[in-house]
This record gives sequence, C-alpha cells and structure tokens, in this order.
Amino acid sequence: MKKNLLHYGLQRSGTNFLETLLLKNFRINMLNSNEDRAHPIQKHFRLYDEKALIPDLQYRNAIFYKNFEEYLDSLELNTQIHGVIVVSKDPYSWLTSYNKWGKKCGWPAVDHHYAEEYNLFYKKWIAFSKEDKRIMFVRYYDLLTSPVAELQKIQQYFTLSKTLKSTFTGIQGSFKKVSHSTAFTSNRMEYYRNKEYLKDYSSDELENINEKIDQKVFTSLGYELSHP
Repeated sequence: MKKNLLHYGLQRSGTNFLETLLLKNFRINMLNSNEDRAHPIQKHFRLYDEKALIPDLQYRNAIFYKNFEEYLDSLELNTQIHGVIVVSKDPYSWLTSYNKWGKKCGWPAVDHHYAEEYNLFYKKWIAFSKEDKRIMFVRYYDLLTSPVAELQKIQQYFTLSKTLKSTFTGIQGSFKKVSHSTAFTSNRMEYYRNKEYLKDYSSDELENINEKIDQKVFTSLGYELSHP
C-alpha cells in the first residue's frame, strides 16, 4: 500500500531535493500542492501566527491553528495522512540562500531579520510534533551527505515500501540536479561539509544571527552555534 505523506520547509531548505529522493525511492503519494501558495498543503505554508512576517505576498494567509488536529482538519484531503516530513537547513547557510532568493524574486524590503521567520516556522512544527508522532524532522545536510542512512531512517519511521527502481544511492548515483536548485558538484558538497557559507558573514553579522536565532529551536533541529 502506498503511504500518504506531506512535506514542509521554508524556501531554500531543500524541499525539492527531499521530494525527489522520496518519490524515487518509496511507494508513496505526496499530497502537497502548488496550486494555491497560501493553502496549508503548500510545502512552504506558514503555520505561525505572525503572518505580517511572510515576505512573499502570494504566501500570505490568515489561517491560525491551536493544535495539530485543527491543522489536519483544515487540509480537507479526505484521505489518511501517514506522515509529515519537515526539512530544515543550517540557519547560516539557509539565510545566505534565502536572502539571495528574496532578491531574485523581488521581495519587498522587511523590517525584521529573516532569522525570526526561521524561528517561527520550525517552532510551530516542533510544537505540533509533541502532539503527534507522525511528524518527522530531517536536515538537508544529512540528506545531502548521508542519503542512504537518512532514507533508511525515513523508511523505518513511516514503514514505507521501496520502489522497484530504488537504489538508495541518493544524490551521487541517481541525479545531479533538482528543480530550483544549483547543480550538485563535489565542490558544492564541500561547501556544506566545510561550512564555507560562514565566510559570507562578518563577525558582527554572525553574532547578530546568534542573537536572533531561538536557541531551543536551534537545538531541537540538531544545529550548533558558530562563532567568528
């Protein structure tokens, strides 16, 4: 039987990469849709209450949830949800990419630090995960550098069946590029392994990020602070 999954993450967090890996390797139905960017089944949907912080107007919504059950009811999918996978990227590398993406898309200037969005987005999912075991968190870095191990964890967590073409080889053995992403090369892999994105920040900028990031969110997602 195919399992029904949803996946979420902020833009530039690896959602397309995650979806590509999942569909290639598992017999699943991905229930997300891009038809309405403000709908709760859109992969970048903002659950958090502070809607004014959403920089891209097409993602603005006025939907508020008290708990995970309310969220599920609002989806109106009329099918069982077997799991929700939430992907995150190291906040430092995410901020670099997110800033560039915002400029490319022509987002209006904001009067808040993008790290605040990061806090709110994942804090809400972390809260929901304490209410329901169907929510699993994965890190983009782990998917990129240890795809086999991560796919095995996902398979076991949701009891998924592999596709006939599944090889669990991940990025190196199956594809070199996914939608809206830079082509993967050995240099690109080393960029993440060596945290070369930290070079994009001055000492003051790095400390500012550290002040803005919610430490509980940071720890829950499995990241460590970086200092100048």
